Amino acid sequence: MSEVIKKENVEYPYLEKPLSVYTLKNGHSVIFAYKKSPMINISSWTKTGSINENKENNGVSHFVEHLLFKGTTKYSAGVFDKTMERLGGIINAATWKDYTFYYINIPKEHYKIALEMHADMMVDALFPSEEIGPEFDPNGASPKEKRERYVVIEEIRMGEDNNWRKVYKNLNNSMYENHPYKREVIGTKEIIANISQKEIERYYKTFYTPQNITTIVVGEFDEDEMLDLVQKNFIFKDNSNIEKCKTDVFEMEKSIKNPTTTIDYAEVNTGYLMMGALCDSAKNLKETIALDLISTILGDGKSSRLYSELIENSKNPHYYQLESCHYQFKDGDNFLIEANFDADKKDVVIEELKTQLDNLNKINETELEKAKKRAKVNFAQESEMVSDIADAIGYWMSVCEDITLANKYLDTLNEIDCKYLEEIAKKYLSKEKLSISLLLPKGEN
Repeated sequence: MSEVIKKENVEYPYLEKPLSVYTLKNGHSVIFAYKKSPMINISSWTKTGSINENKENNGVSHFVEHLLFKGTTKYSAGVFDKTMERLGGIINAATWKDYTFYYINIPKEHYKIALEMHADMMVDALFPSEEIGPEFDPNGASPKEKRERYVVIEEIRMGEDNNWRKVYKNLNNSMYENHPYKREVIGTKEIIANISQKEIERYYKTFYTPQNITTIVVGEFDEDEMLDLVQKNFIFKDNSNIEKCKTDVFEMEKSIKNPTTTIDYAEVNTGYLMMGALCDSAKNLKETIALDLISTILGDGKSSRLYSELIENSKNPHYYQLESCHYQFKDGDNFLIEANFDADKKDVVIEELKTQLDNLNKINETELEKAKKRAKVNFAQESEMVSDIADAIGYWMSVCEDITLANKYLDTLNEIDCKYLEEIAKKYLSKEKLSISLLLPKGEN
């Protein structure tokens, strides 16, 4: 049982009480958020994803996510899932570039068994060979035993048939020079088909360490009792886990060194395009908020510039989908523009989108205030449900690595003016700094 060495009360927007942020002696971070609700959310965020992978084990983070549900010393595969479902709980997990997280949303009367089984899964995963499944040739005949290895490979195959995923894969690879963000989170068929049980266990023991995990509990509960339960159930058995796990440090790429245009072809009837730029880390709060606002102004919804000028008010519209988005990462954000269009208008589309980027040198007060209003609504909604609160806290802790930034969000948002947005657009979104990925019909010139 690891004792508490530090407790902080951290103000958090829209909650009745400050967050209780505990650091245990073994480095495990524990955060309690009070919210009146019939439900309690329990989640654990591990600061590892594809950022800690290499070309030999790419996809192992996502594979481990699947396998953590496949049994422990105490509970065999399937018992955790069935028990939580029987008690009205919802369980799930997700892997991304900077993190992997696991959560339970459950009626509060069942939080004790939920926490006990969740902790058991996190600290004592067995990775039984019969659940992993045999190694096989992913381009040959399917194995007789279609275990989790086969399940993940089928998920990869489904993604290969997704047009947007093809475009994003090519763009993502072209934006980075050396950073592991280049690689797909899900990995490749060849790696997943042949990765060994030993490598899976090594990765788990390296990164599922107490100082690399933040456990978050949100709801209405007795804090002392919950802290006692966390300390008693999160017993990390391997003493070496107490030492800080060593993660590689990569050069943060804040701009694309060699912007390129990549063209791929497939059995499609329309064209698909993504333009992408690299930006500073998500923990640069003011720039991150500014890029969110620019994304809203440029390409979020029917009132955005892209929709209004290139679809609604166009004399000859040739777009079926047109939007922008801003992805936030620990080692540097992505800003993307996505377009689905008449393939024979490829050159016109590229020029129109570059013109829209040029026009970000002029942003008016009406656009800014509308974008700010939407940002404030979205931010407030993150504190409405226990699951939303847990997800937001997990983001601040895992991607920004600073929970106090949440309480600075609104003041920072209010500081931003049109001039600042124009400066950020010039800094990151000038057309010569972006890479382009296209998917066109076969035979298209």
